[in-house]
Amino acid sequence: MSSGRIVTTVVMLAIFAGMTLMALTFPEKAAFTPLLVGIPGVILCLAQLVFDLTGRAHLAGPNSDGEFGDRDGDAISKREWFMFAWLAVFAVAVVGFGFHIGGSIVVFLYVRFGEREPWLNAVLAGVGTFLVVWLVFTRLLELPLFGGLMLPTLF
Repeated sequence: MSSGRIVTTVVMLAIFAGMTLMALTFPEKAAFTPLLVGIPGVILCLAQLVFDLTGRAHLAGPNSDGEFGDRDGDAISKREWFMFAWLAVFAVAVVGFGFHIGGSIVVFLYVRFGEREPWLNAVLAGVGTFLVVWLVFTRLLELPLFGGLMLPTLF
């Protein structure tokens, strides 16, 4: 069992639990989004902590050799760097163009170029992301989402 993995899980659990507890003191509309993120985060962190403590984390998937189990060493793999790079692209796109447009563009780019899926799959993923974000968050939940810094400047 990796002590670094357990420490990371405990820190994330503390963040999600703290956010959730703080949100309980907010007015109803202000508490909705932190609770929407915090409660599933607490549940997933608790599950991960159980896996880490029981040594069953190896059931989560194969390591780089195709075998199930933890990798030797703490080096970050190429796949992890790849995912960190896409996370950075997503952050820049959301800050620049907002959740609706930036998120949809990054999903499209990731599916097409990151996962090398056909163009049709990428377009469907991008449009689907836009529709889900717009329908669920904007229309159904009536939450104002960040519109980005670039779009108001351009238009």
